[in-house]
Amino acid sequence: MMEHKIEEEEIRKIVHNIAEDFRYSGEYEKYAQLFYAIDATATINDKAYADMMEYLTSSLKELRKDLAWRKEFLGENPQIEEKQLTETMQTIEREYLTLIDYLENIGS
Repeated sequence: MMEHKIEEEEIRKIVHNIAEDFRYSGEYEKYAQLFYAIDATATINDKAYADMMEYLTSSLKELRKDLAWRKEFLGENPQIEEKQLTETMQTIEREYLTLIDYLENIGS
């Protein structure tokens, strides 16, 4: 692959959303810097590809565990209004899956 330019607007938006999530969280670890750089340049090289896949797969696993717990909890406690949070988490899950799929396609 060496270097890949992201042309698809949906993929650029997802990368931007992830970078924004890091900005709001105040985290500045390697993944934050990775997504900031890709958001700014819309370019993925081999190292960025590997790091993105690592971040997305591990984060998706944690997100799904948290989402499953929230769905169960909210089902048992219908008076609690966390529906919006659950919907937001489901949107993030869909975005991660879309980005993983995109990366797998460009990586092959």
